Amino acid sequence: IPAALANNAMLALFFIGLVTFGFQSWINNVQTMPSDFFPSQAVASVAGLGGLGAGIGAILYTLTTGWVTDRFSYTPVLIVAGLLPILGTVVLLVLSGPIRPLSIESKAG
Repeated sequence: IPAALANNAMLALFFIGLVTFGFQSWINNVQTMPSDFFPSQAVASVAGLGGLGAGIGAILYTLTTGWVTDRFSYTPVLIVAGLLPILGTVVLLVLSGPIRPLSIESKAG
């Protein structure tokens, strides 16, 4: 969101780079979650469905970006791009349930 409100191009590029770095760090962790939530025989299918959803989302966002910037400006696009990872994190945390540490019991003998 700060990139949309920046008063010069260099500051906007700095914020875009910062957000891109943070998003890449976040998505690397999210992409490994199918192996945490699903049995091994389903991991590839779940990861594939996630990739399909990401591809469709990218197509729709690209088309929408062109339409919005033609009629308004890049400001709404940058605001939405800044809010989507936050929304994704909230949805992920709500759907995944509580995160608890594993209890590992050792077998004596």
